[in-house]
Amino acid sequence: MYGECSVVGGFGKPCPFYEDAPSILQGLSPEDRAETLRLVESRCPALLYDEEGNRKDDNDIVACCSGYQLSIFEESLVVADGIFGRCPRCMRNFVRQICEMYCSPEQDRFVEVDVETDNFGVDYVNEVNYRVYEDYMTNAFNSCAGILVPQTGLPAVNLMCGNAAACDADAWFGFTGDQSINPLAPLQINFLSWPTPEDSMSAEAPLCHETEEGDIPCSCMDCIANCPAGNEPTLPDICTVFSVNCIGFSVGILVFAITVTIFMILALLEFRRRGTGSDGVEKEYTYKVNPITKLFQKVFEKIGRYAAGNPILMIMITSWIAFGLCLGIPRVYMTNSPLELWSEPSSRSRQEFNYFNSRFGPFYRASQVFLTVNLDNFVVSNTTYGPAYRLEAIEELIKLEDAIINISRDEDSVKLENVCYAPLRPIGAEQRVEDCITMSVGTYFPDRVVNNATYLTQIQNCLNNHLLFNCIASWGGGADPEIVVGGYENNILLADTLLLNFPINNELNEDDLVPVLEWEKKFIDLMHDYEENWKSDFMDVAFGTERSIEDELQRVSEAEAIPIVISYMLMFIYVIFALGNIRQCKTFLIDSKIVVGTASIVVVLVAIACALGILGYAQFTITLLAVNVIPFFILSVGVDNVFLMVNTLHEVEDNIKEYDDFDNSLNFEEKKCFIFSKVMGNIGPSMFVSSVTQITCFGIGSLANLPAVRSFALFASFSLGLLFIFQVTTVVAILAIDYKRLKENRLDLFCCVQKKVVEDEETFQEKKPFVSRTKKLMTPYAKFLLNWRVKIIVAIIFMSFLSICIILIPQIVIGLDQEMALPKDSYVYKYLVAVSEKLVLGVPVYFVLKSGLNFTDTDHQNVICGSQMCRDDSLTTQIFLATQYSDITYMSRSSNSWLDDFYDWATLRNACCKYNVTDGSFCSSTSTAPECSYCSIDRGEFANGLRPDSEAFYKYIPFFLQDDPSDACPKGGLASYYSNVNYILDADGRAHVHDSNFMAYHTTLKTSQDFIAATRNGYEISDSITAVIREQTGTDVEVFPYSVFYVFFEQYLTMWADTIKFLSYCLIGTLVINLIATGFNIVITLALMITVIMVMIDMMGIMYMWNIPLNPVSCINLIVSIGIAVEFCSHMAYAYATSKAPPKEKIPDALRRVGGTIITGITFTNIPIIVLAFSYTEIIEVFFFRMFFSIVILGVLHGMVFFPVLLSYINDLKYKV
Repeated sequence: MYGECSVVGGFGKPCPFYEDAPSILQGLSPEDRAETLRLVESRCPALLYDEEGNRKDDNDIVACCSGYQLSIFEESLVVADGIFGRCPRCMRNFVRQICEMYCSPEQDRFVEVDVETDNFGVDYVNEVNYRVYEDYMTNAFNSCAGILVPQTGLPAVNLMCGNAAACDADAWFGFTGDQSINPLAPLQINFLSWPTPEDSMSAEAPLCHETEEGDIPCSCMDCIANCPAGNEPTLPDICTVFSVNCIGFSVGILVFAITVTIFMILALLEFRRRGTGSDGVEKEYTYKVNPITKLFQKVFEKIGRYAAGNPILMIMITSWIAFGLCLGIPRVYMTNSPLELWSEPSSRSRQEFNYFNSRFGPFYRASQVFLTVNLDNFVVSNTTYGPAYRLEAIEELIKLEDAIINISRDEDSVKLENVCYAPLRPIGAEQRVEDCITMSVGTYFPDRVVNNATYLTQIQNCLNNHLLFNCIASWGGGADPEIVVGGYENNILLADTLLLNFPINNELNEDDLVPVLEWEKKFIDLMHDYEENWKSDFMDVAFGTERSIEDELQRVSEAEAIPIVISYMLMFIYVIFALGNIRQCKTFLIDSKIVVGTASIVVVLVAIACALGILGYAQFTITLLAVNVIPFFILSVGVDNVFLMVNTLHEVEDNIKEYDDFDNSLNFEEKKCFIFSKVMGNIGPSMFVSSVTQITCFGIGSLANLPAVRSFALFASFSLGLLFIFQVTTVVAILAIDYKRLKENRLDLFCCVQKKVVEDEETFQEKKPFVSRTKKLMTPYAKFLLNWRVKIIVAIIFMSFLSICIILIPQIVIGLDQEMALPKDSYVYKYLVAVSEKLVLGVPVYFVLKSGLNFTDTDHQNVICGSQMCRDDSLTTQIFLATQYSDITYMSRSSNSWLDDFYDWATLRNACCKYNVTDGSFCSSTSTAPECSYCSIDRGEFANGLRPDSEAFYKYIPFFLQDDPSDACPKGGLASYYSNVNYILDADGRAHVHDSNFMAYHTTLKTSQDFIAATRNGYEISDSITAVIREQTGTDVEVFPYSVFYVFFEQYLTMWADTIKFLSYCLIGTLVINLIATGFNIVITLALMITVIMVMIDMMGIMYMWNIPLNPVSCINLIVSIGIAVEFCSHMAYAYATSKAPPKEKIPDALRRVGGTIITGITFTNIPIIVLAFSYTEIIEVFFFRMFFSIVILGVLHGMVFFPVLLSYINDLKYKV
């Protein structure tokens, strides 16, 4: 072949040539000779050297191509330069095979031509069989395989593999010469991979790291072999023993050994004392009231006396206070917004979220559909395709997509074009649906027609290169294959799911969101209609919008009220029948306390309402879920105290004559005041300790860095505080009124009716004291429990379980999967499952570069860019290296880079940059206006003109960011970067770049642990980038990562530290409160704190056993476990401290006094928790049923079994009994 002799289809066709190759410079003018020589030196330098490698004389340079062909050849390489020019070695290999085919003097050795005749009788070459040595093809392909397209982060070779199932050397070379799929191919070239070098083009094809002299090495991003070694990320080695953490195992075994040894020694000492019959100091013991305890008793005695003496006044005062506080309820701001609930406004991620929104606008809202095709795979032309590519599936997808696009099309209502994300739409331009970004396989069919014979070829072309000319949608871009098909692992052709993606504009102003929310509602309605009425049987659909989760949370919060109301009713019924000591059926309405029970529950609800009012006055945000759950918890605590007060009332009344200050001459009112003063003196301090401890725990919980958890904790704290105040005042007043009713033999509920005493029946007041069955059981129970053999067995069992829990604690999973907040029958739950199981590309992550760099300074450029001569630890290179270890870093695709694409855009001569010759303003590269001409961009001195000079940077950055990408200039930055680079024009019109961002992608994140790890690695990468920039430039520039989920998962990065901190604060608070309340009684405080810590640790062990993850919700519940443990132990501790029995009998006496109340008043009132096991959502079932149920069980076991045993051992040591 030589020269061109015909034009067919707009392409010049070479002439058949059967002579020796002529001199390429012969007969040329000096100007043409110089230009041709330049082209040979730059594009086909192999023609300049003989077989020994010596430079030929200019006149001896022979070739089978003309200078004109070389100039056409040079122009045709513009697109290739834009793709492969980033790596000179690759570009040389790519150009070499073209030069050899067209220009090699040995052309006949490896080229066979098919000659045809045109309409003018001229012969021309229409088809070529080109034998290329297989090693050359493989090495040339490998030298280019690593080059990435900065705009997409995808391999550049994918752009030139056509519809091949796999992009390899054969596909790559085949595409370049196949006129049926490559519109730029001038003739049909059949590349034949040849096994022998003798009869094939067998030039050497060095790999990308083998740099030719004078060339600039390929960058790390484009040639992995040039990347620095030794910086590979690694996962820390975790020591395990029997699949558990070494440290946890060691600590657990050590605790078991030490504690069991201690208890064995204590048991041995007790056995010896019992053997010697020593009674220690028992004979000399005299009960002494602790001064601080006495002070507490006096205070509460006065409160009890006043409340009982003035019940109506007390009820009126507290009612007025409650009324005033409840007026704040209308001011309560309730929300289900995930951002407001689960993101701390002052957190790093939230500040960065706000920064990103203020500089680049909020991230778009996603409306998405997953269509899973339940059909079999099928085979076409020896290629297996997944069911997603079946014709009927594609047709249904397009039908559904058209229906979504046409939502409200025939109505005077919001339409897709009014709310869609359209980055290429000029500001103020007409809103056209064609400008809206939509991404699906349907995008690959711009005419919306699916031809059964060709549709698979079209899809495969676009899967390999979604920026191919016939894959571009009307909005100016292509649909990334990894977000339009899913449900596959490695082979995209085996996909079983089709995706529809509709990015919707997001707005910071709530008023601007109104039409967006309206369209999303119409979208959801349409999808429900599709699923119910016109979906094909082989389709399974999942869908969701930005508003979906919030809507479902609202619906679920309302639905959750049902099981919670059932729990309230069960608790209400239990309280009504359990409070009264029913002696016999005929005295039922006298002995019952239905009014007291009802009034007590009302008091609890009023306390909760007042707390809600306080939150309203303080303008706190709260959730409907908290409003549902808090009353449940507060009600159980409140009812506990009422049981204690009623039981103590009976005990005081039955033993009233034992009080030294009791006077038999007191009238009824005085006696009533005396009794209630003693009731409050006995029970008030323990109620105070329990309540203050719980308030302290929740108060510390309010330090959590999540608004939802903080408002939950504050709500609980205020409720508990007000409840305590109302109980020691209002409830005492109610009990005093009921006491008078009881003494007057008036009926409960019908207090106006008085029962008369008949015959010789003794009056009610003279009946023998009634002792409940539970209280009767406490005597034999105490005797059994405090047997020395039983005590040591109890100690060993509890210490064994404690040690097991310590071993298991490090295995607790951190996180909170968002599916847990939704019922499994919710369409949003189904959508979230589809996202985690079907989507193969993760969430975008933006690395935001704050202002402060001088982008005309090459040192500053080199710490950002990723192309030639950029640093190996630059921003884009570090992100790229992270993607090479995606299983560790959770980064799947390298970032785009406006800086690198600007270099390429400015380098492509006569292809991209255009300006208006009349005023110097911008012209699009696609403009054909006569006043628009190509720019002449001056090159800088750095690396022999590798990049534009400083003035060119200032001048042409705005041009680049306004230029549409096109076939001739794919590097235009309008689509990819216009909204991602902020610049300011100075007085001279020069652009100074300020904030910009670089978009990459995370891997598919399925669980909350994946999201947490991705967040952690995002911060680690950005911190490393920031450190390099500051070190190399001396500036204070910062880089931070931004992804939509970071605001929700940043908290988990310090979850263990925060949990330990909060629990420690609570334990310290509990220690201080109990020390003070017990009058610095070390014995009681030590026993109580040990028990509380054991409950907390055991609860954490159960979290692992029962699959309860650690998160702010479970952290709050762990704090609650401390309060509940104190509730179960404090009354026993107070009974022990105030027991007048001899030291040996103190524990049995305490058990007899309050043990029954702990069972009936604290444990049984929490039985309705079981109803929560049947709640609609897993979050209620896991974090409220499982945890609260476990806390109650642990509390009663430790409070009624271990705590008395521990107290017994310490008591024996103290008194030597």
